[in-house]
Amino acid sequence: MQQGTTGRVAVVMPARNEEESIGPVIEAVRRLHPDFDVVVVDDASTDDTPKVARGAGAKVLRAPISLGYGGAVQAGLKYAHKHKYDLVILMDADGQHDPEYIGKLIEASADHDLVIGSRFKGVASYKVPFVRRLGMRVFSGIASAITGRRISDTSSGFQAVRSNVVALFALGAYPVDFPDADTVIWVARHGFRVGEVGVKMHPRLTGKSMISGLGMSLKYVLKMPLSILVTILRIPIPNRGEGPR
Repeated sequence: MQQGTTGRVAVVMPARNEEESIGPVIEAVRRLHPDFDVVVVDDASTDDTPKVARGAGAKVLRAPISLGYGGAVQAGLKYAHKHKYDLVILMDADGQHDPEYIGKLIEASADHDLVIGSRFKGVASYKVPFVRRLGMRVFSGIASAITGRRISDTSSGFQAVRSNVVALFALGAYPVDFPDADTVIWVARHGFRVGEVGVKMHPRLTGKSMISGLGMSLKYVLKMPLSILVTILRIPIPNRGEGPR
């Protein structure tokens, strides 16, 4: 499915020190979807990530200081909202998210406002560290119970986001570290439709993840229950975005 049937589409990639992997990822996206705009949010990289991204044909938004993974994602969503894109594909710049599955996300977005690409419903995936995998399962289960929809992978950063949810995320609070079950619950509480499709994910091509290591995994497991509780207690924002279709 191409841009003409979906409206204006932006592929937003948060990136920090991904000079070795980001070029092939952008090239693959542009080969499969030449009409889509690729927007890289460079999270204060100290290498040639922005130079390589521009050379591959991407628009680069450069943060003067590190915003964190979620902060970089929200910066991309703010850009997409300002420039009135109809649909945003969120994906990582490290090669984990397979561009071949962008079409599946777009197809599902015809009936959903937020579509999550699940590594647990797709083809064989890379191995996730035990602590983080356990947390992912637990928090996905909590989100499923609260939203009334079976969701297997709330931590996936491979998503299709329609303009109404883009507005919700761009103009409101957004986690700077782990956009996860809390963001999915927040979307559902506004009456937007959440869906999920199976995708294939790969081990990252090179380098280190923006949210990796035992310390970050433990922080994720300890922080997420509190974030979910706060999200449940928050009052939904009236008339934010376009509203459910």
